[in-house]
Amino acid sequence: MAPDSGDIWHENPFPLIPVVRLGPASDLGDPSVRGADSGNAHITTPLVRDLRALVDDYFAPPAAPGRRGRAIALVGGFGLGKSHALRRTYQTVRERHSEAAMWIVDEPAQDMGRLYRDRLRGPGDSVQGRQAFEELVRDYYAYVTAGWVGAQEDDPRRDTLQEIATGLRERALDPDKVVAALRYDPEVIHADLRGTLGEVTEHRRFATALALLLEPPFKRMVWNWLGGEEPAEPLRERGITEAIGPSGGGAANPAGIDRVFDALAVQGFLHGRVGTAYVLLLDSLEKVLDWPEENRRTFMDAFERLVNIYTSHGGLLVFCTSPEGLRALRAGMHERVVQLWPTGLSDEHTRELVAKYLAASRENAGTAPDTGPFEEEALRLLHELTEGVPREVLKVCRQAWQLSEEPEEAPEFEEAADAGAGGSSGSLSDSGSGSVGGSENGSGSGSGSGAATGDHGGADGGRRLVVRRVTGATVLKAVRELHERVSYRKVLDDVHDALDLGQWRIASRDPVPARLSRSPGGRDEVVHWLSPAPNAYIAVVHTRSVLLADDAERIAAHVHGLRSAVRPGRFEALLLVNGLVSQAMQDRLGRSIGSRPLVYRQGGFAQTVHEALLQLERRLVEEQREGDLAELGERMRRDLEQQQAAQLEELRRAVAALALENVPRGTVPATAVPGGEPEPETPELPVPVRRRFRDALAMLETVTRRVAGRAVNRRVAATPADLSVLGCATLVRELTEDFRGSVSAWARGALPGAPTEHQLSELRRICREYECAVEVLPVHLLGGAEPQHPLTPARAVEILAEEVWGSLSAVP
Repeated sequence: MAPDSGDIWHENPFPLIPVVRLGPASDLGDPSVRGADSGNAHITTPLVRDLRALVDDYFAPPAAPGRRGRAIALVGGFGLGKSHALRRTYQTVRERHSEAAMWIVDEPAQDMGRLYRDRLRGPGDSVQGRQAFEELVRDYYAYVTAGWVGAQEDDPRRDTLQEIATGLRERALDPDKVVAALRYDPEVIHADLRGTLGEVTEHRRFATALALLLEPPFKRMVWNWLGGEEPAEPLRERGITEAIGPSGGGAANPAGIDRVFDALAVQGFLHGRVGTAYVLLLDSLEKVLDWPEENRRTFMDAFERLVNIYTSHGGLLVFCTSPEGLRALRAGMHERVVQLWPTGLSDEHTRELVAKYLAASRENAGTAPDTGPFEEEALRLLHELTEGVPREVLKVCRQAWQLSEEPEEAPEFEEAADAGAGGSSGSLSDSGSGSVGGSENGSGSGSGSGAATGDHGGADGGRRLVVRRVTGATVLKAVRELHERVSYRKVLDDVHDALDLGQWRIASRDPVPARLSRSPGGRDEVVHWLSPAPNAYIAVVHTRSVLLADDAERIAAHVHGLRSAVRPGRFEALLLVNGLVSQAMQDRLGRSIGSRPLVYRQGGFAQTVHEALLQLERRLVEEQREGDLAELGERMRRDLEQQQAAQLEELRRAVAALALENVPRGTVPATAVPGGEPEPETPELPVPVRRRFRDALAMLETVTRRVAGRAVNRRVAATPADLSVLGCATLVRELTEDFRGSVSAWARGALPGAPTEHQLSELRRICREYECAVEVLPVHLLGGAEPQHPLTPARAVEILAEEVWGSLSAVP
């Protein structure tokens, strides 16, 4: 709702660093600190609701077989509320199930020994926790002893032993007295641990420690060892020779990682063995991905073993990780873990989050109408630009609040000064803390006022700052200030590193006028023109945050103008955004300019730019190849059209010649050929040879008439197949006519009398040349036999040379 004009707000209720960690005690459920950076406002998101249901189901009364273990993974990007949900889980377990043992790891560390000693929190951190653990060990002894005593089937005291076993299970008998009376051997515990925790390599040490824990002389020594210290000499004498977390291991000690996880596994197993709930909370698992390969793999293997123990022996393990961290686990582990994926807040939850923080404000609690000074447009933009990421929502709210501050009017300030001058002056003197002090320490109106004026007291004459309205324009300005803090020069430096990395070729001259390299207003600018191939360009465009539709349209218009100016050259654009651009806006820009923008991120940006340029270069090369193929295809099409036109002209001439066949026989000689020329007279050839040449040429003319008639009757361009047949028939006809002429010339020279050996050799050469020429031609395309001819045209020309040789070589 829109704020009323009379509402005045003094203190910034939003945290300076909205990051939740499982480190400080205040983050684990102690009384809230006003304005603490971890946040004191809680809203029930789908993630919190689903996680709470799983936790409640775990703590529900177990069925007969016992409590079912489970592992839950909170998977998502940064700032989505995973750690917040994990902290809520801690609070729920502590408030409703205080009897449950709980271990907390705020984040993994390569020096697991130091983490185990200094940062891991568990039951041994308090006197009550130690007492509960000792009772647990005693119950475990009773459980194991009962199993051992009840298994003595062949003992003559079987009935008595069964009663003792029943009393131990029902906790009616003191296990210490039973152990003393039966001369209990600690090896029984070791056998139980070994049989159940086969994956834990250090179970003998833990069996010995558990056996000594209940003996007063060793109790403190065992607790010190369980706390990560080096074992005392009496423990070394009994086989416990190494600390759980080696003190000198450093960051490169995989053995230390295994020992710490073994300790967690054994301690958790004890609770599951006697049916007691136990919980492990682990945050930021993805940080393991940055470790050296050996340590990373050792940690992941040990963590997977721990997950198996918790799920198999009635434990609850909840951990936070990124999608990359989840992928680092083996595929089989995904089936054993319940995955919860948080998403951005809805518009409703975004408003609720803002309202909850405003409600926690020091002096406006109970008086603020919902979202207080935030206008509707501001709330809409807040959700749209942050995409509902809680951390981003709070950061923008704080920045927008600071931008909305203005000096309080003098009369009101003087009244406030009269009412509490001491507190105000004390706060004003602490100008070094600025707004941070008010945000974190706001314990009263004086502190809050001092924090608000700490940043601007000199400029406003010491007046207290107030907030009356937070507008949409202020939210836009806040987003730009938060996300545009990297200098233009820094971005250019990273771009230069990318160009150096790939040795990219910068265009010798800009392909467009200088005025087109900048958009109107100068917000978008081409910082480099690259020319990876001739007549191909990549424009590297720098811009600031793309928040509104107008920003996207301005960039699209600028890029389209560059593309038009570069034509006919090929063009691609790489847009670098030094600021914020939402996923939806990235999709819109990708559709408009042809490539998705790159958002500047510290670290590795040069490599990212280099890889993006490689993709655009590949695209330009593909476009060039496609263009060349299209040009080649067009050229071939034009050549084919010209060839078809020439062949069609020849077809027309052939058709015109065929028309002569319809003229009465007395008009033209009977030996006329389609070309209009009379058939050559060859009286020197024998009649059988003349007949064979005439039949072969007639078959070829028949093929020509058939193809030509089909094209003319359909009145369409001849197909490539028709042209192939026609070309083959025409060429074979010319070869046959030349063959006939050569044979006729030979026959004239061979008369009178019988041919000599030299003349026969010459005839053999003429026939062989024709035969070879016909063999390489696709005469099979000439078609089948006609009714008036028993042979196919192909067969007729293939045997023609053989028949001519046979006829002429046999002449006497």
